[in-house]
Amino acid sequence: MWTTTFVLTFLFFLIQLGTGFSILAIAPAKLIEACRLTKAQFIVLGITIGAPATGILLGLLSLLINGIWLQCAAIVAVSCFGLAWTWSIWRPHPAQTRAIATWCILSLPIALTIWWCSFGAFSSFPFTDIGADVHWMKTAQEYADSGVINPYAAQSYVDLRSALAGALSGTLGLDLLQFGWTYRYFSVLFFLLASYAFSQGIYADDPRRKWTTFLFAATGVAILMTNGSLAVAGSVVFLGVLMRNTDADTIDLRTGFVPLLVVASSATLLLVFFLNNNALVLTLLMAGFFLLRVLNKAGRSSAILFLGCAWPTTLLLAHRGSNLFVPTILASWLLYIVIVQAISAWPARSTSILRLPSFALPLLIAGIVGCIAGMRFGYIPSTNANDTFSSITGLILNRKIESGEELFLGAGPQVAVIELGRAIGPLFAVCITLGVAWWWMARPVLRGATGTTGPHADRGAILVWSWIAGCGLSLAVLSGFPFLYRTAAIILSLFSITATEVFFQLLVDPFPSPRRRRVLVAATVVVLAAVLVTAVYAFGWRTNVQFTDYRAFLRPTEVAGVVLLAVLVPFALARSRPVYIWSLAGIVALGVAVDRAGLSGVTKTYSYGPLPDGTAVVSHYNASDLEVAHWLHDHLRKGVILSDPYTQGLMQALTGAPAAYLFSNLDTVNETIARQTKAILSAIVQGDDGGNRLENVCSLVAPFLREINSETYFQMRKSDGLAGVLKPVRTTKAPEPLPSSTPEVTTESREEERQTIEGLMKSGNESWNLVAIINPRTIEWTQLPPSLRLAYFPPTGSIDPDLAKTLNAGPLPVLYSNKQTVVVRIPCTD
Repeated sequence: MWTTTFVLTFLFFLIQLGTGFSILAIAPAKLIEACRLTKAQFIVLGITIGAPATGILLGLLSLLINGIWLQCAAIVAVSCFGLAWTWSIWRPHPAQTRAIATWCILSLPIALTIWWCSFGAFSSFPFTDIGADVHWMKTAQEYADSGVINPYAAQSYVDLRSALAGALSGTLGLDLLQFGWTYRYFSVLFFLLASYAFSQGIYADDPRRKWTTFLFAATGVAILMTNGSLAVAGSVVFLGVLMRNTDADTIDLRTGFVPLLVVASSATLLLVFFLNNNALVLTLLMAGFFLLRVLNKAGRSSAILFLGCAWPTTLLLAHRGSNLFVPTILASWLLYIVIVQAISAWPARSTSILRLPSFALPLLIAGIVGCIAGMRFGYIPSTNANDTFSSITGLILNRKIESGEELFLGAGPQVAVIELGRAIGPLFAVCITLGVAWWWMARPVLRGATGTTGPHADRGAILVWSWIAGCGLSLAVLSGFPFLYRTAAIILSLFSITATEVFFQLLVDPFPSPRRRRVLVAATVVVLAAVLVTAVYAFGWRTNVQFTDYRAFLRPTEVAGVVLLAVLVPFALARSRPVYIWSLAGIVALGVAVDRAGLSGVTKTYSYGPLPDGTAVVSHYNASDLEVAHWLHDHLRKGVILSDPYTQGLMQALTGAPAAYLFSNLDTVNETIARQTKAILSAIVQGDDGGNRLENVCSLVAPFLREINSETYFQMRKSDGLAGVLKPVRTTKAPEPLPSSTPEVTTESREEERQTIEGLMKSGNESWNLVAIINPRTIEWTQLPPSLRLAYFPPTGSIDPDLAKTLNAGPLPVLYSNKQTVVVRIPCTD
């Protein structure tokens, strides 16, 4: 069973890659060569295009062709065409066998380790955290059952997994719950490929620095390929491509290459923003490629169009966050050009100028982090910049930062510190800072008569650029502006370059040197890594520290890491220079990995709350929930689910059933909708017996369903599919506020309510049922104030056994019940 899932997951990525290649095949092949894309960069670009394009194409096919087998066969045919047509571009050459083998030897175990430390150690099939998987699993299961992709399910982007995973589930029997496990491993492999493609762009002619950068960047890759993480990974590779083209032909800098590319990228961002539709953006991208093929040119203008227009369009197609990522990449690239030009024109003056921000920026960051920590623990009065930020988000997105909205969760300096800290790692940041300070102090020893560093001049520019750019972005993130922390992967990539340059310029390049110095350097690095890791994370071995309870899941892995660190020590003392270099790099990378693993265990409290006693798995559902979900999927195919967001999200993911309301995250429900839902559920649980209970419930259900969400409406009626494909990415419609007073219930109003519900729930011969799922968590949610959130972990107690009997004896029939859950039908149309 797992072997089948593993093979189908590989096929999943291969189909997406082939679809992306089919779109890239529209452009002339020589344009790829003109942009100097490596094979790894070309593959990353193919997946970045193919992943969202596959979802869009399958969505159109499901509306035009009946039968999921035919739809799946069509997308496979498109993918095979792309793989075959571009074979000459991406096929590996014999000379690249060694690099491919090296990448596989490094990446396969690294990916498994990251998968385990981030996911596997905290899970036990079928129990895990699928909070981030609810939306795509629901859409995929719905597609597998009905053969039609819900075009209204994609809120602001086309999810990478739902369409193709649903097609493979409906045809070849892919288990979506198992797929969530294997997909994460392949996601890590993709991000490792993206890290390698990025390092290729920075160090095209220096294999040692290229692989070292890859090792440092590999320790912090994401565990799950979502639209956002795919867009930011593609942005990082985009920076590598720009850097590679900058070094390729410096004359382009004097002939308008840079300003033209910036203008083209800016125009593309504005055009896509105003188009506001993913299908139109994909059409625009394909039309642009076709135009380039008609022109059949591979000169500077075509390269500018491809890099400045096509690549940003691809990123925007993946996720709207690319409106932030692309300008960040362009600003970082422009900063590199400015620094290189300044150093070449005024070597002595620029050195003193660049030294100031190199020391000032990290000190400023440390001060901000200290202030935020002081506010967090009550030593400094808290400040709230949401009003200021709301003026910006209101102008751009027509949305303000309010409680219950998605923007609210991603705003604030405390959120920024936590997200940035666990992405980069505190020890990694501290060690880089000390290394940069050491480099600046050692720099006068290397300086020649001209004020530059001779053969080290270009490397020094890269070090200073990556450090200043990374610190500048970190400073912007710490402002607390909503979701700026999503650029953490870009910051980590920049710091990986800094770490590589510090490592080589201080520990490797000054050689040949006496073996005594090698021993001293190796011993210093080993002792420093061991002491820092032990000093910071050893307290987690104590059992009375609450926020380190999750560390117990990773304790065997941490012990294995310490043992491996000790094994590498003798190799770092070897006489062979290559063995010394790679052993030392491995020790540093392993220390960074242990740092992030330890931090992962600590920050789990931030994500999930305190760990309950006796908990062996980090999961928000239990066996009772799975039992209910399987019953619903087998016995109730025409049911609209209503429950608390945790229970409703799980049931949707495992059954594909529509829901009475939508939410972006499990703890992000619009307060107006939440109050209406709580009122309905409370009326079911606490209402009067007899007919009054049903009347009270139906009087609340009618206005609630009157503005039913488009996703649920399409699933029930299968109408206006084309309008769903052409729907805007950004929506500004907010739910209507609740009435200030409850209207008087009359015979006429009851009949109107019944007709409203019947008009929605019945269509021809089909009749849908509104179903409430009630468990202890649901009851707790109805009593929860708006400012508080439910506990992440599932309830351990059982539901009142008299509740099922009371409901079943009245007008609300109980369809199913077990020790923790009651499934109730709300018969407002009977």
